[in-house]
Amino acid sequence: MTTTTTLRRPPGRPGTPVTSAPAGHPLTVPRTSATAPWDRLRFSATTTRGAEEAEAAAASTDAPLPEPGPWAGALVRAAVEVLVGSRPAAQLARWCTAELYDSLARRAGLAVRILGRPAVVHQARVQRVLVCPVRPDVYEAAVVVHDGNRVRAAAVRLEAHRGRWRATALEIG
Repeated sequence: MTTTTTLRRPPGRPGTPVTSAPAGHPLTVPRTSATAPWDRLRFSATTTRGAEEAEAAAASTDAPLPEPGPWAGALVRAAVEVLVGSRPAAQLARWCTAELYDSLARRAGLAVRILGRPAVVHQARVQRVLVCPVRPDVYEAAVVVHDGNRVRAAAVRLEAHRGRWRATALEIG
């Protein structure tokens, strides 16, 4: 006896149009209008610490860590330049947790696909950094940065990881 089989393409595969995504889905595009255009620099991401990261942080070297203030300013400046499109996201891979890097790279790629690369790129300038210790190996910093068009506020959480600082949360307003 002969049977025929029909192959159906599962939803979400290439070639299948996506009609809607659930609210809060990471690939949803924010609604925009003429009065509220999409802001390529607004970014928010937080990661959770896994068991292996807690072990790695506990097994850090005894070398002194650099000052967290200048380090936080440099990280936020680099993140703004990634979101603008003037710096490749791969340069932040070593400074961030994997989850934070993935969301930052995804957001930068989305900005390029939606708005394209800007014709004129202004260099971001850090204006002020305020650092607050949470624990001896964890700091949170508030950074004021001028992206060339607007003055923005950013918050970053730094945790010691193998003798250097690593960002685990970043929010740019």
